[in-house]
Amino acid sequence: MPVAHTRISKAYTTALGAGSRDTLPVREEAQRIDGRLEGTLRVPDTEPGAIIVIAHPLPTHGGEMRNPLIAAVARACAERGWSALRFNFRGVGASAGTWSEGRDEVEDVGAAVAHARGLAPALPLGLVGYSFGALMSLKWLAGGGRVDALVLVGLPLRSVTGRDNDVLPVPDGTLIVAAERDQFGTADALRERFPKASIAEVRGVDHFFVGKREEMARLVTDELARTLG
Repeated sequence: MPVAHTRISKAYTTALGAGSRDTLPVREEAQRIDGRLEGTLRVPDTEPGAIIVIAHPLPTHGGEMRNPLIAAVARACAERGWSALRFNFRGVGASAGTWSEGRDEVEDVGAAVAHARGLAPALPLGLVGYSFGALMSLKWLAGGGRVDALVLVGLPLRSVTGRDNDVLPVPDGTLIVAAERDQFGTADALRERFPKASIAEVRGVDHFFVGKREEMARLVTDELARTLG
C-alpha cells in the first residue's frame, strides 16, 4: 500500500487511547441488516427519543463502523437519549458482498435506514454520514430517500487520489461539520461550493478530526437535537 494510503488508513482507525470513554462498557446490540450487513445498535440508558443511522468512511482505507469518529458520534447520540445504528458497508467486516467503488453502496444506506425504521417506527430518524458515508447519504437522498434530520461530516470534494468527487447537491440548510485543514475539502471550499448549506468549522484539524472528535460530535448532536426537536 502506498505511504499516503497507509497514513489515511491509520488516521481512520486511530484509537482514542486507553482510558477514553470509547473503552468503557456500553450497551450495544448486534444487528443483521437486510440479512447481509453487519450492524450494531448503541442503546441509551433511558427510553430512546430518536434513532440515528451513522454511515462510515471509505472502506478501502480502513473505514468501518467502529471507526473512532463514528464511535464518538454514536456515544454522543446515546448521551442525548437516542439509539444509534452503525453498519458496515458491503464487503466490510462481517457484511456480505464486495466493494463496488461507490456504485451500489448507496443501497446499504437505504437498507440501514429501513432497518432503523423497523426498530423504532414511531421515533424520528436522523442520518449522519462521514466522508464516504456522507457521499453515499447524499446519493441515497437524491434517489428519493427521506429522513427527519441530516448532518454531513467531512464531506470530501476530492478523492484520496486528488480527483474531484461526484458530490451530489446538498439540501439547503443542511449542516456540514468541516475541518479547517481538511485535505479533501476545507470549510472555505465547502462554503463556496454549497452557499446554502450551514458550515460548522472545527479549527486546527484535518479530515480526521484527531483531538477534536468530541467537539465534532457535539456539533453533530446539537444540530440533530435542533432539527428533531
